[in-house]
Amino acid sequence: MEYQADYIVTQCYGNEGVFLECAYALLSFSRLYSPIELEHLQIWIYTDNPGWFRAFRDCSLPVHYRAIDEAQIREWRGRIDFVHRVKIEILKDFTKDRNGNILYVDTDVIFTHRIDEMLKNIGDGKLYMHVNEGIVSHKGNPILTKLDWYLRENSLMKVNGRPINELAMWNAGVLGFNTRYRYLLDEVLAFTDSEYPAFPKHIIEQFAFSVFFQQTDMVKCAAPYILHYWNLKEARQVLASFFSHFKAKSWDDLVALSGLIQIPVLMQDKINFLMNLGLISKLGSQKWQPQQPDWNELLRQL
Repeated sequence: MEYQADYIVTQCYGNEGVFLECAYALLSFSRLYSPIELEHLQIWIYTDNPGWFRAFRDCSLPVHYRAIDEAQIREWRGRIDFVHRVKIEILKDFTKDRNGNILYVDTDVIFTHRIDEMLKNIGDGKLYMHVNEGIVSHKGNPILTKLDWYLRENSLMKVNGRPINELAMWNAGVLGFNTRYRYLLDEVLAFTDSEYPAFPKHIIEQFAFSVFFQQTDMVKCAAPYILHYWNLKEARQVLASFFSHFKAKSWDDLVALSGLIQIPVLMQDKINFLMNLGLISKLGSQKWQPQQPDWNELLRQL
């Protein structure tokens, strides 16, 4: 089979916490690959502040930047003024003059395993999303219940003979596709623009990707390779502490030290906290906060 270029694409703009997540994602990728193994891969960051990454001048990854500004972001939010619409426009912009395998990731991800098999499968025509969150009509959570009701009342659309409320909702924090499927982005965008005004919920964009990716083939799960910690914004506090404490370290040192950040442990701590909240605490809107690590103590444990 003819060789196809490989691209990793992400968007990183606005809040500095997003930049900290992006840097940590890059560190996790560096833990898995040597520079020589990445000769045919490019990482592209759409960002309103390329200069923020100057602190990592010795980063060995093949990182490129596509500068965007507030006006561009506002345009890509569209008439519906939807933040997640920007992702679709970024992918349309990136794929309009490129051919190859695209792996889009949100910034709040960790590369846990090498992605060689993913890229091979993408080149063979497979499509990836992060994880299956359940069939919409099964009403596994309140937001899916609302979406199911909305689709039953307002949509006659079917995919491979199935009403779209009987399709799976996939998390769109990771998207993998070959550019032969770039036409799907137009359909995802049209669906989002059509449905968001009537059902203005954040899940419309990821459901749009779910619908049209499932139109082509069985979607494959990216979770075995990439952890998406979308429900742990508090991790930014730990990341800020990490990058501040080790700001004098080289990129290679940061790669090694990044193993001290245990996102899965933080995720479990938050779950335990929420499960054990008493009624009074719930009424008082008590919020979980991560314990700030003692980095020097953690270093001694290595």
